[in-house]
Amino acid sequence: MNRRKLPIGGVQVFSTLRREYDVYVDKTMHIYNMAARYRTVFLSRPRRFGKSLLCSTIESLFKNQKELFDGLAISNTDWEWKTFPVIYIDLGAGDYTSDDGVTALKARLDFAIKESAKNYSVNIEFNEFPFLNFEKLMAEIYKKNGPVVVIIDEYDNPLLTTINQPELNRQLREVLKGFYSVIKQNERYLKFAFITGVTKFAQVSMFSGMNQAFDISMMPEFCDVCGITQDELLTYFEPEITAYAPLYGGRDDYLKKLKEYYNGYFFTKKKLSVYNIYGILNHFENSAEFGSYWSMTGTPSFLVKYLEMKDVDIVDVEEAQMKANSFADYRDSNITLFPLLYQAGYLTIRDYNETTGFYKLNYPNIEVRQTLAQFLSGNYSKADEKVKNSVSVQFIKSLLDGKPDDFFNLLKLYLNKVDYSLSSKITEYYFEFAVSNIINMLGLDCKNEVHTANGRMDSVVFAGNFIYIFEFKVDEPVEDALFQIEEKDYTSIYADSGKKIIIAGIVFSRKLRNIVEWDIS
Repeated sequence: MNRRKLPIGGVQVFSTLRREYDVYVDKTMHIYNMAARYRTVFLSRPRRFGKSLLCSTIESLFKNQKELFDGLAISNTDWEWKTFPVIYIDLGAGDYTSDDGVTALKARLDFAIKESAKNYSVNIEFNEFPFLNFEKLMAEIYKKNGPVVVIIDEYDNPLLTTINQPELNRQLREVLKGFYSVIKQNERYLKFAFITGVTKFAQVSMFSGMNQAFDISMMPEFCDVCGITQDELLTYFEPEITAYAPLYGGRDDYLKKLKEYYNGYFFTKKKLSVYNIYGILNHFENSAEFGSYWSMTGTPSFLVKYLEMKDVDIVDVEEAQMKANSFADYRDSNITLFPLLYQAGYLTIRDYNETTGFYKLNYPNIEVRQTLAQFLSGNYSKADEKVKNSVSVQFIKSLLDGKPDDFFNLLKLYLNKVDYSLSSKITEYYFEFAVSNIINMLGLDCKNEVHTANGRMDSVVFAGNFIYIFEFKVDEPVEDALFQIEEKDYTSIYADSGKKIIIAGIVFSRKLRNIVEWDIS
């Protein structure tokens, strides 16, 4: 095929994307709906999900760069094509973690204000308080050009990067509270405001005092405002899909693997998932090689800092549950793990219970599951990195070669180096999750709690031509594990798979904190 020019590397400027690249996934109908109905909008999404591009698209729309929207959904609406002044503030860049972090934040805010003042040829007298400078800017631009559009991208970056520096974080929060309050207090100057971030800090005045900020983050209508739906994948990337499908056994198998690896993000209770656009674009650009492109850009520093402050037990991550209001419950030091992992993109909504109001969370896809498992494993395993790396190939080979005895012998040696002191929950489930994490980190597919018509399998591992069914017991006879697999006829659901099925009962000892017995059938 003729390779198309894809916006690799995180192209965030709408005009550049439209003029220089071959693909733009049209999100302009979402922009029309939010801008036509609301005065001030807030959107929370993980990093590298297209928030900055969305901000740039909104900027071009209100600057009346109509030619950029030819052929897009919004061009077929009753949008009133008028030019409005735009104040654009990006807090995604900058280092706010040093002792003069407050000075750096004030300088960043004032720089954005000066740029806007220059763009619209207005003169304002600056003083030491950015919120006053911002207010003057809005008033002067309004006098000269009419209602103002305000766009603030990554509003929470200064707070997230200082999550482990309580006093500095408090000082930065006070600066931002005053700055964001200007939007509320000067609504008379405002045409539209759009604010993005990863998290929603309740005590920033934008969300406490400024009640008119409308949070669309979990609204079903805007579930796919960022990311790519299945239909969009098929519509916009048909040339790539057609070209690369033969590499993976045909179209159906290829689409299934794409979905398992890069899809699975649910941001509302609506049953519509999206792909991570960064991962998909890099996958196509790299000749359809499946890689952890999104996660390879690095674990967010704020998540690393949070985990360094807290004792995190990885077993708690699986099947996490949260009330709806917990997604935005960020008050001072009360930030909790699940909202942070969700808003960072490492957990996603899997189910919603209308009766209880609880959301069930889990990993979105293979890429994230493997990456997070590897990252979190550092919190419970002190195994030497060289030892882990040296046996990883043997681990994989043993399962791919159909030699589970070799696998369990290696696993027993590995578990000798695991520190369980962070957990008091040495149960079948804990052991099951720890083993499945190791398998997933190796790049193989291990699924826990697999339900059948007759019961629930602890773990199922898919490794080449083999399917392994593991049943775990703690301080119980290994015969009980094998009997359960056979009595419940777990193997029947894979009878037509064309693969060899191997069942194994594994016994873990609380006292020895290791595998003490296993039996293969």
